[in-house]
Parts: sequence; C-alpha cells; structure tokens
Amino acid sequence: MNAPTVTAAALALTSHPLQRAGAWAAAVLAERPTPRAVTEQDLDRVVARLVEDVCSAATAGKSEPAYDWWKVLFALYPNSKATHSKRPSDRELLRAGIAELFVPDVAQSAKYPCVFCGNPASAVWTKANLPMFDTNKALNTLPPAVPGWPVCRGCRIAAWALPYGAWVTAGSATVLSCESESAERRFAERNVLRARRVMQLGFTSLKAGARPELVALHALKSVGAELSATTLWSFKNDNQEPWLRVTRTRRAVPRFLAVVQGNVPLRRGWRLLESALTRRDAKGAVVISGPAEAARLLFEAEDGRSRSFPFQLHRVLHDSGRHWSPQAQADLTRLAFTYAKEVLDMEPDLKPVATLIADWIQFGSGSPRGRLAEYRNVALSGYKLGALLTDANFRLMLDGREAAVGPEDWKPLIRQRPGSWEQRMLLSASVLQLLRERGIAVADRPADPEEEARVERLLERPLLDDEIDDEMEPA
Repeated sequence: MNAPTVTAAALALTSHPLQRAGAWAAAVLAERPTPRAVTEQDLDRVVARLVEDVCSAATAGKSEPAYDWWKVLFALYPNSKATHSKRPSDRELLRAGIAELFVPDVAQSAKYPCVFCGNPASAVWTKANLPMFDTNKALNTLPPAVPGWPVCRGCRIAAWALPYGAWVTAGSATVLSCESESAERRFAERNVLRARRVMQLGFTSLKAGARPELVALHALKSVGAELSATTLWSFKNDNQEPWLRVTRTRRAVPRFLAVVQGNVPLRRGWRLLESALTRRDAKGAVVISGPAEAARLLFEAEDGRSRSFPFQLHRVLHDSGRHWSPQAQADLTRLAFTYAKEVLDMEPDLKPVATLIADWIQFGSGSPRGRLAEYRNVALSGYKLGALLTDANFRLMLDGREAAVGPEDWKPLIRQRPGSWEQRMLLSASVLQLLRERGIAVADRPADPEEEARVERLLERPLLDDEIDDEMEPA
C-alpha cells in the first residue's frame, strides 16, 4: 500500500528570487497563467520535461548542441547527479537518479517545513541540488539533526526549472524579481523560448550582444506607466569562484519607458543613444549592441559599480569626435531632462546659469571652442564648476555684460549633496543646447547623415521588441 502524500499547494510563489524565477518557469512550461494555478498533474508533466532535458544534456557529446545546456546545469548544480564527473553515461541509468529528485513528498516523512514556502517536506537537499546555497559542511546553519535543507516537491521542481526562466550563459544565470507579476511572467516566457533554442542549436545559434537587461525592460513594458521596481540577480554557482551581482531599476522606470515610447523626439533620442553606444569591428559586424547597452544603463548595481543613465548621456553629448545635428542635440537633451523628471523626480530651472556659461563661452576673449573645453573639464566637479562660474560672472561684468545670476543661483549645483551631480550633467546639456541654438560650433566633425537616417528608419518600430527578437534569428 502506498504511503499517503502531502496535499499542500502544488507550487508556491515565494519571495526568494531563485525559487520565484523557477516557479514562474514551471508555470510557463505547464502553460498555466501563474504558479498558483499549477496542479500536481501539471508538475508531473513538467518533471517529465525536466528529466528528459537533463538526461539529454548530461549524456551529450561535447560537440553536440545539447552539451551547451549541460554547461548551464554545471554552472548552477556543479555537484549534482547530472553534472558530476562520475555520472552514468547511459541515459536510462541516469534517468532514474534524476527522476528521484522530484518524487512526491510522503506525509509520514515530512518532519520539517520547506525552507522556501513552509509546506511540509520529506526531502532534504544540499548545495548539490540547490544553487547559491551553503556547502555540505555548513551544518551549523541547518536545523538540529537535519543533514540538509528541507525542500518540498514544488520547490524542488522550481529549483531545477530555474534555468528555463533565467537568462543564461554557459557559466551564469540571471533571474528577475519585480513588483509586477506580469513582468515576471514575460521575462520567464522569453527565456523559456531561448532555453529551447540553446538545447536544440547551442549558444552559437544566438547572436552576440544580447543582455538580460534588454529582456527585462521588454518585460517591464507590460506594466505600462505603473510604478514597479525590478531587480536582476546574476550569479554563478560552480565550485571555483561563485559570485552574485545584484542590479535594480528605480520604480519609475516603466513610466519613463512609456513616456519615451509615446513621444517621437524622445524615441529619437533613445535611438540616437543606442546608435552612439553601438560598436562594430573592422568588417562592420556589431561587437557591442547599443540597444543592450542602453537598457543596461537603467539598472543600478548594488555595489555602486555601474554607469548611470545621465552620465552616459553626458558623455555622448560631449563627445568631441562626434557632431550632432541641432535636432539630434535637442532630442538627446530632452531625453536627459525627461529621465531626470520621471525617474529622479528632478525638474530644476537651469537656464539662467546655463545662459551665464554660454555667454562666457561665446563672448569671452579667445576661442569659444577652447572655453568650451575648459568648461567640459570642470562640468562635473562642484568645486571647480563654482570657481569657473564665479570667474565667468566677473569677466562678463567687466565686459559690460551683467549676468542675471549670482552665487545663490548656482549654489545647489556646486554643493556636495544628493542630486547635485545629476544637476551638473543636466546643466552641461543645457549649455550645449544654447550654443547650438546660437550657431556656436562645438565639434570637429560634421553630423553623420547616414547615422541619423538609420535612426529615423527605426522610429516606427517599438522600442526593445525588435532588438530581443534579433537574438533569436540565426547568427
């Protein structure tokens, strides 16, 4: 007589980012709208799929496409039965060991609550089967007399469905957690399709340059203009040097994307930024994807080591080797100010101070280009910018051009306080725009009409959609 099984919810959706990503992947694989709608019968079908894919990858030859999926498994479960160096080479022998990982919980053996969802669990797992968990020797972090972490069947399945719902490489994975469940599902759906392609054709079938941030922003479009924070958890879990990198968007990023998509000048500014960030080799092939890099700018690293969106726009606008047309200059400037307003909640009136600097550049002694270079060198330093503004004010007064601003007006720009750095970058964009309007040359090369023509052709295409679709085309 079979022992009774636990009758708790088949699949929980918890706050743990790895379990959550796996739960959404299982829901997509089961063709259910949410993990909460997944039944035990659905889980049986998902398990059958997992077992077949794992066994195919674990027994594939190194030259076969399926071996690329084994690399993914090795990066997440380096000590498991599927990735261990002594795993059976016979697929049928391996199948029984893998299927055993996902057997239903038995009520009499379910002594402890699942470490993820709290449901009764009869199986205990260690790092061999759980990504980013402690080593087998870390017994002091476990319940007394328990040789591993209690994990219920639903969460065990979620742990191994994880790579389907993650953006994976041969050595790492990235999962998304978001305040919007619709965005989480969109992210999982896209990656399930991508996982199938990797298993069938290998990573070489995907075009280079794609990034998880681009797929995440595409998913965020589903929430419209609602406020919704998003976090990407990128990690590697092998036996050499495991690591975790966390990046986040601000809650207003979906609203910013909606505003950009609905406004032609802003959409043009975004496309110009993508174009400026694209890098090609000598043969013209893309080696760094501009759309992917632009998407990456909207994510801020937890450790502070990431480029900011305003700073990159500042660099693009001040690129001395590039000359933007007046229209392009205006669109990029507008994009910078829209980001400040929608995402940073900043709407400063910088025109008076920008006029002071533009007047000094235009009417001061010497070359306007030389004074622009002088301003560019101090634009982001509060102390140096304050000194330049004071000097410009005095020089204009001595020349009979009395400025309408003084130290009190530029004090918010030069003090070391939150928001001052971003305001200094916005100020530089305003200065460049004023110089353009006055016809003052600020670059050494003319505008590239072909580049701006390419941007115009892209304006009718929705942002983000086409770039992630490109990755799925044959490389």
